Amino acid sequence: MPPRVDSATLNVQPRQRRDVYEGLARRPAGGSVKDLLDDFAIPESELRETLRKLDQAGLVRRVKGTWCAMSIEPADEDPPTAEAE
Repeated sequence: MPPRVDSATLNVQPRQRRDVYEGLARRPAGGSVKDLLDDFAIPESELRETLRKLDQAGLVRRVKGTWCAMSIEPADEDPPTAEAE
């Protein structure tokens, strides 16, 4: 099972990276840079840099030229507390 990241990791990313992540997440099989260029109005060099930054954050991974979005778990903002009765 691939590792999961929490939504807080995505929330701290700049808007362009979040947009690229969300677009990649809509592709269950992932996609190559050439495939993704059709989805985003950004230059190839920026797309590659964005994917590298997302990879460093653990939000995407690359397998044989195909980029895939990692599954995100909701961040635990307020963990439940056990109250003694």
